[in-house]
Amino acid sequence: MVYINTIPHEPKKLFMQMGSNPYHLQLQHLKDITDNFSDARRLGSGGFGVVYKGVLRNGNMVAVKKLVLSTLKSQKQFENEGDLLMTLNHPNIVRLLGYCYETELIYRPYEDKFVFAQDTKHLLCLEYMPNGSLDNYISGMSSVLDWHTCCKIIEGISFGLMYLHEGSNVPIIHLDLKPANILLDENFVPKITDFGLSRLCDEKTMQTKVASGTL
Repeated sequence: MVYINTIPHEPKKLFMQMGSNPYHLQLQHLKDITDNFSDARRLGSGGFGVVYKGVLRNGNMVAVKKLVLSTLKSQKQFENEGDLLMTLNHPNIVRLLGYCYETELIYRPYEDKFVFAQDTKHLLCLEYMPNGSLDNYISGMSSVLDWHTCCKIIEGISFGLMYLHEGSNVPIIHLDLKPANILLDENFVPKITDFGLSRLCDEKTMQTKVASGTL
C-alpha cells in the first residue's frame, strides 16, 4: 500500500461554526504524537474506535480517539460526538481539543491491477485523563477509593449530567452513561465522555425505538 496524498475534508455541521479552539489537526501531526498509533500508546478501545495517548513536544499529553470501524453508522456517531463536544464547556465534561477529518489517496492492488482509492480518517483529540476510567476502580469486590473521593466522583457526575440536561435550551441525553464512560483526571475529578449515541431532546419525553449502547 502506497500513500499518495492527503486531502483535508471540509468540516461539517458545527465544525463550520467553531473558532480557533478546538481546531482542525493534520493527520500527520496525530501520527507523530502517537508514534503512528502504536500499541504501546493504546489506552483503550470501544465498539468503533481506539484511544491512544499522544505526547506533545512540550511534554503535555492528550488522548487521540481514532475511528477504526468506518461504517455509515460509526461515521455518524463520530460526527455526532464531535458536534456535541464543540458546544459543551463544563469541568465534568471531557474537553475536545481538536479533530481530524481527512482522506488519504492510496494506490493499491485490486483485481490484478493497481487502482487509486480513498481512505477517510476520523479522529478526535481530547484532554488526557491520567487516572483512566471509573470502571477500573469499582469492578472488583471492593473499591480502592476512599469515601471522600467516591462522594466527589458521584457529585461531579451529577453536576455533569445536570449541565447536559439543563445547561442549554435543548437538553442533551447521553444514552450510554456507564463507569467506562466516566474518566478521572489527576485529582480524580470525573468527566463524562463518549457522546456518540447522545441526542438533543427538545421534547418533554423521548422514547428510543432501537436499542443501542451498553446492555
